[in-house]
Amino acid sequence: MNMTNTISALVAAFVLTGGSLAQAQPPSSTPGSMSPFGGKVSVDINVGAQTQSSTANGALSFPIYGQTASVSTVAGVDGGALFDLSGGYRFMRNIGVGVGFTSFSSTSTAQGTATIPSPIFFNQDAVVNLVPVDAKHTERSVYIVVTGYVPITNVVELALFIGPSFTKVTQDVINSVTVPDGTQTAVAALGSESGTAKGVNVGADLTYKFTNLIGAGGFIRYNGGSVDLPTLSNVKAGGFQLGIGARLRF
Repeated sequence: MNMTNTISALVAAFVLTGGSLAQAQPPSSTPGSMSPFGGKVSVDINVGAQTQSSTANGALSFPIYGQTASVSTVAGVDGGALFDLSGGYRFMRNIGVGVGFTSFSSTSTAQGTATIPSPIFFNQDAVVNLVPVDAKHTERSVYIVVTGYVPITNVVELALFIGPSFTKVTQDVINSVTVPDGTQTAVAALGSESGTAKGVNVGADLTYKFTNLIGAGGFIRYNGGSVDLPTLSNVKAGGFQLGIGARLRF
């Protein structure tokens, strides 16, 4: 399934969940369905998609032939699948706090151009294209949120949340170039750079309770930020995300 179909399926599931459950019956009160902590503790497990694609630009230079060579690079970041796990504690009837973890990775392309001086003449530079290479991008995000709960029915609940996020970004990037002696050609080398992006996590989650312990739901949110890496500037982390999964209440 391609990215467009994945996003469409998740959006459809999210909308259908909210629309079809409005007239649902109360959750089961069979033995064992009572929450051991009165429903104050929650665990959410989700799969989903990060919909946003972006690019990051970089530059580097080095001396050669008594002059200076310069390199401009660009690394792409595609959208893709993500995994999300979070836990929360409701310290008031309609207010709680939570912490979560999101994992995301995708593979796109790194490419660029190099301006190489002549080994014989001054100011006779040659501009050469670097061979595009596959470049992996990974994100490991931790977020803290304050959540407000809005009951829709006795089995459907809307949660609105906001808080800071901290995302470790690791990006494959063209971070060095070698020039064979006496030539104006360039051979790119791929390296890995990482940094931590600070941002915000804000969104909404809709939950349907099958019992007092078990439910299902979907979320839509913005969880993003940016970070400067050694050779890339303004690398985007996160973006708009959506997902569906299990809702456990204790």
